Amino acid sequence: MFTIDMLDAAHGDCLWIEYGDPARPKRILIDTGPAATYEKHLLPRIQAVVDAEGECVFELFVVTHVDDDHIGASLRFLDELEPSVVRIKEIWFNGYFHLSDEIDGLMGPDQGEQLSELIRRGGWPWNRKFGHRAVMVPRQGKLRTFRFAGMALTVLSPTWEKMQALKKEWEKVIVEEGLVPGKAYAREETVLGGGFLGDDVELLAQVPFKEDKTPANGSSIAFLAEYDGKRVLFGADAHPSVLLESLAREPFAGEPQPVDAFKLPHHGSAKNLSVPMLEAFPAQRYLVSTTGARFGHPDPEALARLVVHRAGDDVVICFNCESDHNRDWAGADRRRQFGYRTEYGAPGEGLRVVID
Repeated sequence: MFTIDMLDAAHGDCLWIEYGDPARPKRILIDTGPAATYEKHLLPRIQAVVDAEGECVFELFVVTHVDDDHIGASLRFLDELEPSVVRIKEIWFNGYFHLSDEIDGLMGPDQGEQLSELIRRGGWPWNRKFGHRAVMVPRQGKLRTFRFAGMALTVLSPTWEKMQALKKEWEKVIVEEGLVPGKAYAREETVLGGGFLGDDVELLAQVPFKEDKTPANGSSIAFLAEYDGKRVLFGADAHPSVLLESLAREPFAGEPQPVDAFKLPHHGSAKNLSVPMLEAFPAQRYLVSTTGARFGHPDPEALARLVVHRAGDDVVICFNCESDHNRDWAGADRRRQFGYRTEYGAPGEGLRVVID
C-alpha cells in the first residue's frame, strides 16, 4: 500500500502519505497549506485516525519551506496537538539558524520563527537524521538516503548555495519588512494567467523556459520517496536546475529516473517545470495541488510542456480540485490529441492517488 492524499489546501500543499499495512498504515505529512487548511481538513483527518486507532503517529513531518501556502497551518497544528494522541517521530524544517548550518541562534520571518519555537517547545526530534543541522544535499559526494519505517527518502533539494540565497533574502526583506504571505511571488514572478497564446497547446509548449529565482522556493526540501518498488518524486517548490544537478550525482549518475508519480514543483508553475526535468524524471502520474486562486497556477505553459513532451505515453494529470485554471485540460479533444488522462478531487476533499 502506498497512497498520497492531496488535501484541499486552497492555493497550497498539504500531502498526507500512507504506506505499509492497510489496517495500520505508516504516515508521513508534507506541508500543511495556509492557515485555514488546519481546521477545515487536516484536523478532521487527524481526529478520524485517532478515533479509529487511538492515536495518530507520523513517521515524519516535512515543512518544505517558509512560504505561507506550505507552512501556514503548521503553527496551529503543532501548537494545539495533544502529544499523548498525536506523535511525530521526526520533523524536517530549515529554520533561520540552519541557513548558517549552526545549531544555536534564532531569527527570521514571523512564521518561520514561530514554527521554530513551537518545534523547540514541543521537544520533537528536529532534523535528527542530519545531526540537527540543515536538511540539504551534501556539498560533495553521494546523495543521502534515509529510511522511515521502510520508506526510503533520497534528498534532492536544497543545496548549500540555495540555502545561502534564502539567508540573504530572509535578512534583507522578510526580517526587515515582516512576512506578507505570497509577497515573494508577487515581487519575482509574473502570473500570465489563462494562456496568453490562447488554446494552442503546441505554441504554449514552445514558450522559452525561465527558471524560478525566488530564494524561498530554492530552499525547498524535495526528495524521491521509494517504498516496495514504488517511487514518487515530491518536488515541493524546488528549482529544476537543483533537481537536475542532484540527478547527476551518485547513486543516479545522470541516468533518467522513472517514477510512478511526480508532485510538480510550485503547483505547476511555468518557472518550475522544464523539459529536461520532464525527461529526467518521466512519470506515469503528475500531481498538481492548488486551486490557483491566488497565483493562477498551474500555468498553461507548464502543462503544455508536459502533455507535448510526454504525448502518447498515457500519462495521468491528477488535480486535487477542479478550478478555472485547470478545467480546460479535461477537454476530450485535447486529451485525445496528446494521449493523456485527467483526474480531479472532490470539492472540499482533495484527491487520493493510489500508487499501484
